[in-house]
Amino acid sequence: MLTPADPAARVFRDPVCDSTRWNAFRARAGDIVVTTPAKSGTTWTQGILAMLIAGDPQVDAELSMKAPWIDIKIRPLEEVMARLDAQEHRRQVKSHSPLDCIPWWAELHYITVYRNPIDMHFSSRKHMQNMSVDVGLTPLADDPRESFHAFLENADDHLGLPVLLDHYRATLARDGRENLLRLHYADMTRDLAGAVARIAAHTGLTQPPEVMAAIVEAARFDSMKANAARFTPSAGQGFWRSDAGFFDSARSNKWHGVLTEDDLAAYGAKVDAVLDTAERHWLEWGSGA
Repeated sequence: MLTPADPAARVFRDPVCDSTRWNAFRARAGDIVVTTPAKSGTTWTQGILAMLIAGDPQVDAELSMKAPWIDIKIRPLEEVMARLDAQEHRRQVKSHSPLDCIPWWAELHYITVYRNPIDMHFSSRKHMQNMSVDVGLTPLADDPRESFHAFLENADDHLGLPVLLDHYRATLARDGRENLLRLHYADMTRDLAGAVARIAAHTGLTQPPEVMAAIVEAARFDSMKANAARFTPSAGQGFWRSDAGFFDSARSNKWHGVLTEDDLAAYGAKVDAVLDTAERHWLEWGSGA
């Protein structure tokens, strides 16, 4: 059994997550951990990994079963671990906890993905509306400006800005480690082939050129939405009002014309209190802006 180089330094809990569940995870060399704020490209990245692991763009990803969210409290921990232990191929798992809240193994590959926080919140609004199961999160106000200001102050669950910024700072503290890859949703949108190649190189899962090209095409938004039964987490389990609705539109900047200058100034003050100029620019726009 592998021993973490850095055990979890603290605990992250909210109505949905409990990072102490990682204590039951029996890590194997080569395992891949995708840890992101919610609605930042988690399923996109895990779908790409599922295709790379299988070497097959037609793979049934079954992410909630084969590549589970370790932290989520609604699934029995023993069942989750039994499914993982039974896998014989390369494994991937998911977390929304900050990196210093989960163990760090030198033999594992970590991938983090970030997105403009305002886009993340507006995506969360659609996400919550599509859920058919109450997981204990505070409902978002119908008024987008009201829900946005609640997002700015919400330190109680993983959908709030303070938690997102904490997650990002924990990742920045571990930047430069060879087994950590930091991605941005905007960069993936601008150059999906490049993002797939980076993920493959980081994990050692590069496939022949024709397979890589097919995976890139299968990872495009319209393709993943059309194949929601294969890529939506918990697809077919009644968790969503619409499995295809999990993939809403992939568009950014939906808040233009909705939020006022005062709203954006309030957001900027929160971010600038935590991040420097370069850190904020990357979090909002990625490397290509």
